[in-house]
Formats: sequence, C-alpha cells, structure tokens
Amino acid sequence: MYYVVPTAKNVSDAARDLETAVQKHRFGVLHVYDLKETLTRKGHPLRAECRIFEVCNPAHASRVLARDMRVNMALPCRVSVYEDDGVTKIGTILPTEMLRMLSPDRELVETARAVETTLKAIIDDAAAPLDARQALSLRRATLAREIEAGVAKRSAARDGNVPDTAEIAADDVAHDVGLAEVDRDVTELEAIDSALGRLESGSYGRCVDCGAAIESARLAKNPEVARCVPCQQEKERKATARIARL
Repeated sequence: MYYVVPTAKNVSDAARDLETAVQKHRFGVLHVYDLKETLTRKGHPLRAECRIFEVCNPAHASRVLARDMRVNMALPCRVSVYEDDGVTKIGTILPTEMLRMLSPDRELVETARAVETTLKAIIDDAAAPLDARQALSLRRATLAREIEAGVAKRSAARDGNVPDTAEIAADDVAHDVGLAEVDRDVTELEAIDSALGRLESGSYGRCVDCGAAIESARLAKNPEVARCVPCQQEKERKATARIARL
C-alpha cells in the first residue's frame, strides 16, 4: 500500500531534492503543504516535520480522467517528506493499490502502474545521498543567502525609524535573535569551508584531532563534521569546563 524510503538527509534537504527529482522525471509540483507549520499556527502543535507535495503529470492525469472522471477525487498524487522517530522518510501511497479500490478499468491500472514506477524513481532519487562536495556546496549557497538576508533585514529595520521606549526593547530582542542566527550561519559556513579545504587536500573524512576515520553515517548526516565522536565529545567537555571556571 505504501512506498517509503528513509534517507540520511534532513527534511529541508530531502524536500529540495524531491522538487528536483519531480522535475527530472517530467512531473510538476502543484502545491506543498507544510503540515507542521499549519497545525502549529492553528493551535495544534506538531512536533515532527511533515511536508506534503502534490505532484502531477498532465498527460497521465488527462488519460485517467477521460476514462473515469470520478477518479479526480484521488488526484493529484501525493509524496510526503516527514520525520518518523528521528528519521527522515519520503513516501507515497501506491497508485496501483489506490486505483484498485476505485475502478476495475484495466486501462487505468496500466496508467497507474506507469505513474507508480515514476513515483518510485522520484522518491529513490530524492532519498539518495549526495556526494560530499555537492552536499557541502549546496548548503554553503543556502547559508550565504540566509546571512545576506539577515544582514539586510537588520539594516532595513534600523534605517529611518525613531522608536519609542517599548519599541526599543522589542527591537533589541529581535536584534539579538537576528545576530545569534547570523552568527550560527557564519559558524556553519566556516565549518563547510574547512571541509571543502579538506576535500581539496585529501584529508576529508579523517578526524582533525586524532586522524581516525570519521563514521560514514556521521559524515552522511553532517558532511562538514571535522571530528570523530570521541574527539568531539572531548572538545565539548573541555569547552564546558572552561565556561564553568569563568
């Protein structure tokens, strides 16, 4: 009934790659529902990320509707990118299984089978791991845009505004939050640049402290990571100890 593929990517990266895969296979994205954002905004917070993509191929849709207009109630196809127990998954309900419940028309079954084959290929492409250089470069481009937007937003908020006392307090909070977000992005961008440098030097995938190989699953999830787990834990322990002494 379902076709679900787990991926090491986070939801945002998987959603981005899903859109690319949909276009590659000559389908189109009609709409994307951010279920977590919508439910939270309406007062029913959802902890897990869930984005539902409505996708369609006009030729297939037209063929199906010409045979049985009632099937419009099952269109368009949906592909979800979501979190399940901390794992990102991409999945859909199989068109052949759905259509079997809706119509006995054999020609429609053949169309559904063709759509199903393509949907599986789209999901497999979106779930497939990127090579390290590609993943790092894509993330770097995203961070650069976010940093530029954050700096521009703070600058625009300050220009030409003479706030009262209440506005100053609120603006200070927003300013501090904005600074923290930009600082985090800058720190991550610096880590990515370091990882790209290690790729060039041939030392990528080796811990910068002890030289041991970094676990492949750790690199797949965070391609910019520079240390193995024991060395990273030791680094964090020393940082905590320094803060405690202040």
